[in-house]
Amino acid sequence: MKNCLHKIILVTSIVIFSVSVKTNAQTCEWRLANPTYSVVDPDGAGPATGSVTFTLQIHTTSGSIPNVTGISTGWSWQSSNAMLPTGSPCGANSVTQPANITISTAFTGFTYNNVDECSGSVNFTTGSQTFDRRASGTVDGGSITLTTTYVDIFTVTLWTLGSTPPEGGYVVINSGDGGTPGAFTTYAVSDDQANEYVANSLTYDTPLPLGSGALPVLFTKFETRCTDNGAVVSWSTASEFNSNYFDLQRSTNGNVWASVSRIKAAGNSSAGHTYQLPDFNGGTALYRIKEVDMDGQPVYTSIIRTNCEVKAVDMVLYPVPARDLLNVVIHSAKSLKTQLFIIDGVGKVVRRIDATLLNGSNTFQFDLKGLASGEYLIRSNAPDVELNKTFNIVR
Repeated sequence: MKNCLHKIILVTSIVIFSVSVKTNAQTCEWRLANPTYSVVDPDGAGPATGSVTFTLQIHTTSGSIPNVTGISTGWSWQSSNAMLPTGSPCGANSVTQPANITISTAFTGFTYNNVDECSGSVNFTTGSQTFDRRASGTVDGGSITLTTTYVDIFTVTLWTLGSTPPEGGYVVINSGDGGTPGAFTTYAVSDDQANEYVANSLTYDTPLPLGSGALPVLFTKFETRCTDNGAVVSWSTASEFNSNYFDLQRSTNGNVWASVSRIKAAGNSSAGHTYQLPDFNGGTALYRIKEVDMDGQPVYTSIIRTNCEVKAVDMVLYPVPARDLLNVVIHSAKSLKTQLFIIDGVGKVVRRIDATLLNGSNTFQFDLKGLASGEYLIRSNAPDVELNKTFNIVR
């Protein structure tokens, strides 16, 4: 399906004309998401222990790409943990629209053609997981405009072979030719004019787990929004088991990740919880949540992208409402020394810290242990600095 270089050559006795069509500068991203797991044994007597599904999604990093007519893509998986729902470890090559792959309504009119779901030619390790099977094929036959909003391409069903989480092992998707990370030269996105677009992968360095207990928490939301202060990342959980803390991580290239801030998890809870952390750096960034359980074992969410401009920062508090710790971020246009006070509902100063503000963003932390639930005021004693905000402590 590769169309990165097309040549039309007219040969006469003395002249050769050459015309090239090169890869377009517009960029796409794709990811594997929305895993589900069923404990129902799909083949009765085994060897399958259950079944899993996951979805391939795609969007542009900016703008739109009209008239996309072909996407060569696939995924890689682990034959020791999953199998095709055919009663055998591998299926036939060059299948059109395999029964275990469902094209989404957004791609109505497309089919998944020439699919090889069980190539044994791959053997690579990423995210501490080794992959020995690769599925690949071409989604074509229709036309779609890709935008910055993710759309589902298709959903895949596999049978699990494992008896412990994640029962279906892990899956990854490589980037397309010229993309990052882990490019496959046969993966590509192209339009009706044979222009080809780079597709980066957001599910390569962090493989997607398939099965029960893939995460010690059940996430129900993971999103980001822009404010005048930068990005605000929020997520919700329906339940948590043995969870210690969440670490908000940021990357500009999908390869190197840095911790932005950390928040305490609920531990063990069957009730829903919502968390929120800000990032005041601004600019284009990738985010993921690293959850660490009580035993120190980390797991990661999928990755989301945002591009937020920092317009103004005075004083920002998080998490709100607070419990045992309160982070205070102050943006100052000059260097100065001040004191920060927390004042309770009757006007009593219950916490005080000395703060040296530098030009730019400054972060301070208050220990709130021992303070009762209720509304509090935080302010500064600097005469020319207006820093006053209220917040709530909830226990």
